[in-house]
Amino acid sequence: MDSPTPRGQWLGRASTALLATAALTLGGALASAPAYAADTTIDGAVFRWGVNAEANSAAFAPGTVNLLSAGIITASSSADRVTTANWKQSEGNTRILKLQSDGSYADATFAGLRTDAAGTTITSGNGLNSGHIAEISGGTGTVDVAANTAVIQWSGSFTSAFYSGMTRSWITDPKLTVAADGTGTVTATLGGYGTSMDDPDKFENLTPATDVVIATLTGVDVTPTGFTVTPDYLGRTVTVPSGSVAQVTTGANAGAFPQSFVDFQVKTGQGPYWYSSGGAADSRKPASPLSIAYTAAPTSTTPTVTVSRTSGLAQGETVTVRGSGFLPSGTATTGTRPPLAGQFSGAYVAFGKFADVWKPSAGAPSSARTVIAQRWALPAASMSTVGGANAGAIELTSDGTFEVDLALTTTEAQNLAAGTFGIYTYAGSGAVHAPFETFTPIAFSSASDVVVEVPAWVDNPTGAFGWAFEGTAPADLGTAVQDGANFVASGSLTPVVVTDTRAGGSTPYSWSISGQVSEFATSSGETFSGGYLGWKPKLVATDAATVTGGAEVTSTRLGGTGLGSSRVLASSTSAVSAKVGADLALVIPGTTAAGDYRSTLTITALQ
Repeated sequence: MDSPTPRGQWLGRASTALLATAALTLGGALASAPAYAADTTIDGAVFRWGVNAEANSAAFAPGTVNLLSAGIITASSSADRVTTANWKQSEGNTRILKLQSDGSYADATFAGLRTDAAGTTITSGNGLNSGHIAEISGGTGTVDVAANTAVIQWSGSFTSAFYSGMTRSWITDPKLTVAADGTGTVTATLGGYGTSMDDPDKFENLTPATDVVIATLTGVDVTPTGFTVTPDYLGRTVTVPSGSVAQVTTGANAGAFPQSFVDFQVKTGQGPYWYSSGGAADSRKPASPLSIAYTAAPTSTTPTVTVSRTSGLAQGETVTVRGSGFLPSGTATTGTRPPLAGQFSGAYVAFGKFADVWKPSAGAPSSARTVIAQRWALPAASMSTVGGANAGAIELTSDGTFEVDLALTTTEAQNLAAGTFGIYTYAGSGAVHAPFETFTPIAFSSASDVVVEVPAWVDNPTGAFGWAFEGTAPADLGTAVQDGANFVASGSLTPVVVTDTRAGGSTPYSWSISGQVSEFATSSGETFSGGYLGWKPKLVATDAATVTGGAEVTSTRLGGTGLGSSRVLASSTSAVSAKVGADLALVIPGTTAAGDYRSTLTITALQ
């Protein structure tokens, strides 16, 4: 069986200084990432958001600005303003920070509400904004890096005041939820005052609205340290009440914040500031990037095995073996021979009679390990590669645990042979990793059974199965170009040539070719998700109708599933040769940092 290993590099052009012309390349070695426990509990998460540029711009009323303040800034009438006396740089977990000229952030000042990062005064005519963000710290929740999910809750408030406070609302206790497909929401409680541009005397307390969706997210890549994503706006439409300013749905900046958020802001008198209305401010209304930071510590438990019963065992008695801490550890746990060469190869879980010196890490030969019964603990995605449960595969979960029942039976010859009966574990597929080597001794009350297992007769098949890229470089995506709020790039996958000459045997032959890409990264550490890449498989050549191309996969940026996880390129229900390829399409956020990005394509062949 061919193993899922990188078969060549995807090469591209050198990067330039501007994101608009940043080259995107794929290739390089497949690095082993640290493992993280499912649903890792975190605290101290940090939420940072400037909402949009309009919330930090000069207002059209003379001498007024739109601004952010920590906490809830109350008022008694529409004549009240946010002043240096009641504006707050910090309150509780919330701080207001200002963008600096070097790209960093520092504590905001009241005077800084009227200048940009360079110190230039913002006006309604020059289009500059003050670059402020609200930061709420102390978030708690759970993050599952492997599953790409997160739920984090913050406690804190910040006020968004327009026209220096003629109209104002506030966001309290935001909550982030991210689903496995990279979509997400930020909900919060909204409060404020009811005002109207048509009725200057209108001023009333609004009933707080709970669980309001203030941002929807697409293409989130949950990493061990957090993520930055621009909430959805462009292309989104909302329904507004009769008599309100209508939404303009055409143009480069057409879009809207979530419907429930706009519904509340209509009551505050700010409604048109949160959707495109055809005015000069439309370019400042799209949502600003949202940044979430935290630390999800890698799981670092030592591999440990427990056995439900270890002494006084009767022949044929079943014991339960449980393991924990069996996590990937770089190349040390990477297989060196098929079927898992080049990837995490899990651990063998064996009942046997091993010599006193039996460990692969000590150089002991395989003859030192007499295996009587064996299972192979592997990630679920790799189980089918070794033949599935029928071939002895058991699941090794993402947090490094496994559980299996073993029936223990010996023969008289085994009882007389040298060595010690026990439950043994060690790295699979030729990998050598001392921490995976454990021994739990087993003692029987008697050992008189003579057991022999006779398998079903299988005719020996003839022929072979294999695959290879037709060329030396699988793909080149070239240079990304701007497309609305995104950067896009495209290319073609060098055809994969499948050669299948198998015949005979007692079962039919079939095969499946799948692929996935790792995270894209630059040499300086900038990254984006492999899920932003999609493909449309195509059959380049085949001599049989039994070959089927895989389904089209689109970028998670477009709401698809992406190639961050394994996707089928082509398959066949019979032994047949073919040549298969794919058209590639990459869609990434326009906020992606400039650089020369590389990723690794992993092709998996199942037969």
